Amino acid sequence: MEKQRVMIVEDDADLAEGICLSLGGAELEFLLCSTIAEARKAAEREHIDLFILDINLPDGSGLELCRELRRQR
Repeated sequence: MEKQRVMIVEDDADLAEGICLSLGGAELEFLLCSTIAEARKAAEREHIDLFILDINLPDGSGLELCRELRRQR
């Protein structure tokens, strides 16, 4: 079975790790990003099945990133 890819965009490393641990399972693979710029680059390179976005990030709004990603997909 192919793993589902989950991108977590969260600037708090401990919180991001906690989300991975809470959701973790053999069927999921996580990609952690701490900024919108990093997430944009990764989203261009990788197929992502689910995005989990922090709203307040150092370089912008997770809500705006969500809108951007929805327009692209």
